[in-house]
Amino acid sequence: MNTHPYAGRHRAAKSFLRRPAALTSGFVLPASAAVALLITATGASVAESRDAAAPVRAGAAASDVSATTAAEQLSDVTTVQQRRSAANARSAVLLARDQEAARAARAAERAALAKKRSAQRWVQPIHGGTFTSGYKMRWGRMHEGDDFSTPVGTPIRSMSTGTVIYTGWYGGGGNTTKIRYWDGTVSFFEHQSRITAKVGQRVAPGQLVGYSGNTGHSTGPHLHIEIHPHGGHSIDPLPWLHKHGLFTKQG
Repeated sequence: MNTHPYAGRHRAAKSFLRRPAALTSGFVLPASAAVALLITATGASVAESRDAAAPVRAGAAASDVSATTAAEQLSDVTTVQQRRSAANARSAVLLARDQEAARAARAAERAALAKKRSAQRWVQPIHGGTFTSGYKMRWGRMHEGDDFSTPVGTPIRSMSTGTVIYTGWYGGGGNTTKIRYWDGTVSFFEHQSRITAKVGQRVAPGQLVGYSGNTGHSTGPHLHIEIHPHGGHSIDPLPWLHKHGLFTKQG
């Protein structure tokens, strides 16, 4: 029997790890060591945080690059489309301009042709005249024209576009006007009571050049017409007049 006075007071020994003295509550680190330890621990935490965030930043960076590349590609596509649109617009403008120029040229050609046709048309020298004598021998000499009876003072007009080459007294023809037309034909209008045209004057189809009369060798008021192709010898006026649509109806 254990009779030791403290035997009942002792507890069984416990097995435990011994803490380093530096970590016991009673141990105090110097200030500089504590700061170093704190910095080391903080650095480790920051490093761990940095390492953990690195994949995120890398992913974000890759995403930014991809977004930038996509934006650049979209910008390139947009620029190409804009250039194509601009080129198409320019082509359309040029095409419209060419078409307008072609239309204007055709219109000008039509206008010039219409003007030419108008200038080269043939009209009656008098209205209401009656054919009385033709191109033939008469009184021992050649009657080189056609006679159309008409009252004194009937207006006489240029048969087409031409130039007056003679005005005045012309022997038996009395007061006479000669006109050279655009095709070279020369007409004589004889026996006029009055001449209104002047030598060198340009005349248009139907322009007044004088008035009918009974001057010269004449037996009654009438207009004597002679036709001289290219200013040469006279020809029978009536076929020429009919060919040009003149005096197709008599009386």
